[in-house]
Parts: sequence; C-alpha cells; structure tokens
Amino acid sequence: MISRKRLFVALAVLLVMLPGVVGFGPPTLGPADPFAPRVGTAELAGLRSMPELPASVRAVGAVVLDAQTDHVLASRNADARLAPASLTKMMTALVALDHAALTDTIRATERSLSEPTIIGLDPGDTLSLENALYGLLLNSGNDAALAIAETIGGGSIDRFVAWMNDRAQTMGLKNTHYANPNGLDQAGHFSSARDLAEIARAVMAEPTLARIVGTRRYVVEGPPLYVFLNSNPLLGQYEGLDGVKTGFTDDAGSCLAATAVRDGRRLISIVLNSSGIAAETIALLDMGFATAQARSVDVARPGFAAVRDLGPAAGGRDAVLAGWELPFMRAFTAGGRTTVSLEGRPMLQW
Repeated sequence: MISRKRLFVALAVLLVMLPGVVGFGPPTLGPADPFAPRVGTAELAGLRSMPELPASVRAVGAVVLDAQTDHVLASRNADARLAPASLTKMMTALVALDHAALTDTIRATERSLSEPTIIGLDPGDTLSLENALYGLLLNSGNDAALAIAETIGGGSIDRFVAWMNDRAQTMGLKNTHYANPNGLDQAGHFSSARDLAEIARAVMAEPTLARIVGTRRYVVEGPPLYVFLNSNPLLGQYEGLDGVKTGFTDDAGSCLAATAVRDGRRLISIVLNSSGIAAETIALLDMGFATAQARSVDVARPGFAAVRDLGPAAGGRDAVLAGWELPFMRAFTAGGRTTVSLEGRPMLQW
C-alpha cells in the first residue's frame, strides 16, 4: 500500500510535470509534439536555406522580409558581418530622436568636417534637428551625422555612438556594432543584411523618419540655402516604394535599404556590396510580392495541431506567408489563447 506521504509526493511531481504533458508552453517543432508532421533534417535544412534568389541578384549580402510578420522570404548571407556604409545613418537618425527634439539646434564644429559626401556645414553653422535629419538621410551628409552626434552627445561623438550600440543591443541585433555615426569604413564597424532590415523597419515605424526618407526634394531656405535631394534611385520609379537609404564606401561597395507597400503589405529589401542596387532591389521586391500571400488559417483541435490553409474566402485569421512555409507552421491552444508559429516562432495570436 502506498503511504499518504508517498502519494502526496507523487501527486506533487505529477502537478509539476502536467503543464508539459498537456501542452501548456510555447509552440515547438520536434518529437515532443504528438501532432507534428514528419519533418526531418533535410526538410528543416531546406527551410533554412529558403528559395534561391533570382540569378540577377549578385549582392554579397541580401534579404527581403515581410515587415508585418518579420520573417525572411529569401536571403543570401543574411547574418554575415559586412560594412554597412551610410545605411549606418538609419540608426543615427533613430538614436537622435531618442535623445532630442526635432526643434533642437544642431551646431557644426571642426569635428563635423568630413568627406566625401557632405551637405556643406562649416564650423558654427546651425540647423534644427529636423532639417539636419533631411540632410543626413537624403543627401547622406557625413558632416550632418557628425554634427548631430556631437551636439546630441553633449560634445562627445563617442557617447552618441555608445547609444547607437545600446539601441542595437536592445533591438536584439546580434551582428551589428558601430564605431562612428556616418558609416565610413572603420575597424569594428559592421552590420548584416538581416539586422539592417530590422533597423529599416524601425525607421519606417517612426512617422517623422518615414516622412523624411520618402521625400524626394527638401529645401532649407536659410541662409545659408540648402537643397537636399534623395539619393534613392527607386523613389518614384518603383510602385509603392517609399524609403529608405543608400550607401557606398570602398569596403561596403554600393548598398541600398528599400521598402515598398502593395495591397497593405510592406516588404523590406537590403542589398550589400551590390553591382546594381536598383535592379537587384527590384528583383528582390518583385520576388517577395510574388511569392508571399495572405492565407487564412484554422486550428483543427485544441493543443498542438497542423494549420490548414483555408483560402481567402474562408475567413478567420490571416498570415502573410510564402507557400513553401506552410508545412512548417503549427498551432497551439492553451488557456483560451491560440498561437500560430513557424518553426517554433510565434507568428499570430488570438
């Protein structure tokens, strides 16, 4: 006969194990899921390799992702640490708005003098932060980046750069580190296509910055007079494109972060060290819009279950997915809340 003490211990152990037994936990793939499809290592390797990029895309690093769901539709060397050139200035702008108001005065000093891409600031010149951001993001002014960093950093560019690294860490960017605010080649200054896509997404989520990077021409009457022209070659040339930033250095080559919206869906494209930033970006965005589509999903039963594609007429919840991703989706219901996941990563909840 089992003693009361042993029975109590056995019940306590059961209660501890019960959540894992009945499925109260995050969605996962693997043998612990009794309803999981038969997914082997070859299939998972295929998932991670994703579709081949168009042959015309020869950039060293490239990625196109869905801004709503944050998952990558296609990529090449997405996590490789590469020189980001002036795509750096997207983070410079984000950090500037974290620590200053648009009406604050930015003052140039001797430390603002730079080459080769400048807006023409001389020591003592001033601009509002808002106007300086136009010069930073449209003309890609290296002098504007240094003046913003020094002014907002309280006289210390290094302090501002430390804030940039802090924000990158807060955003969970594992392959990004800054050594300067303008993106000139320097040891310890790098990012990746995937990280830059996340930064571009943050830029477009900030209304002021989204407005700035979508502006083709901006004039500061002065004196002195400044005329800022957007260097993005696809703005006004590609349907739905509304941002975000170009870049070039000897180490980085030509780079472009771009984003476009069609039918309410935003895609973000990054090409690093590209021989044709416009053509390669068009190929990536075209591929993304062609392969990803909204699908309605349904959960067959509570607990772990396969997600069924019901088609647009069936109602229910929508997920923006590429067709090749569907076999790797799961759904899990617990406590009246349902989570749909892709390879264990939550995608939708209701």
